[in-house]
Amino acid sequence: MKKKWIITVLMTTCMLSACGRTGDEEVPGQLSSVSLEKQPDEEIPEDYSENGAGGSSENADLGTSSPTETSESTMRTDPETKFCLDDLRDRCFYFSSGVGAWSTELFINGDGSFEGNYHDADMGDTGEDYPNGIMYFSSFSGGFGEPEKIDDFTYKLKLAYLEFDEIPETEEIMDGVRWIYSTAYGLDGGENFYLYLPGAPLSELPEEYLQWVGYHDSDSISGTELPFYGLYNADAQTGFSSSLYERPGISERIQIEIDAAAAVSADLDAKLQEAETQGDMNMISAQMYETWDETLNIIWKLLESDLNEAAMEKLRAEEREWIAQKEELITAAGMEYEGGSMQPMAESLKAAELTEERVYELAAYAE
Repeated sequence: MKKKWIITVLMTTCMLSACGRTGDEEVPGQLSSVSLEKQPDEEIPEDYSENGAGGSSENADLGTSSPTETSESTMRTDPETKFCLDDLRDRCFYFSSGVGAWSTELFINGDGSFEGNYHDADMGDTGEDYPNGIMYFSSFSGGFGEPEKIDDFTYKLKLAYLEFDEIPETEEIMDGVRWIYSTAYGLDGGENFYLYLPGAPLSELPEEYLQWVGYHDSDSISGTELPFYGLYNADAQTGFSSSLYERPGISERIQIEIDAAAAVSADLDAKLQEAETQGDMNMISAQMYETWDETLNIIWKLLESDLNEAAMEKLRAEEREWIAQKEELITAAGMEYEGGSMQPMAESLKAAELTEERVYELAAYAE
């Protein structure tokens, strides 16, 4: 699983509860500077080997966190307007120029956490190693602090943290496409954000925000009120509009990840059958294991966000047992070719097989 890189932003508040639910995620507290730092490796059992194909230290996070303590009486609901961040859970926020292929999509959860992605494409820009063009991409998540009411239609939000699945400014070539990983366009460069509620008077909103969400000419604006929830990055002067969006449930999201992994695995298996050297076979089989290992980690995180703590504790214990059994079976698979050039392939294929099976077992927990 790729390490996450976190941009931590100066803040003085931690995540609070959503509509009466207490916060259950640990987030950064007050910090003294803006930093780019590598997130520590996931916690794994002590007997989990770091050697061989099954020795990846990037398996599911089996550790327990220390949640930020939050009083149940603390709610993210304004007593007068009854607004709550949970009202945004069925909205997708969009940042785009309205032309071209690029856009940033953002989903805000009831506890202030969010996830999203940025993407742009230039299929006409090709090279010898990337005949299918260039894709700019960022997959990110983060969180806002407690909303501060400014008026009946405006709330101020502080960016608490922002983390990326891929290291910004790095790149790789996959299937003839040059992937260049980026920051969260529209969110980057910002600490202070303003959330505008539907009905906000257009005449009172910043011109810089209005231009980003389609109000390019004030003389031709029809209507006097904002018809959607809006998000304004006051520091970078960038703005998001929003619309209703039905997000898939946990089961559906897990199935999407499994289908994607299965497609990649099938493609790698075809390449494995055509490989002419043992070195190529070892590399491809290792990629097959990595594909299912990354999928397992994604599904694990989805389950963590959906299951209660008691269920997760039970699942962590089960996962430790599975890891130990997996290690034994991988070692046994490699023993037949011990010291030979085929040993890495045998271990990787067994690791991929076992991890794929485990992925489907974990998926059942979301049903």
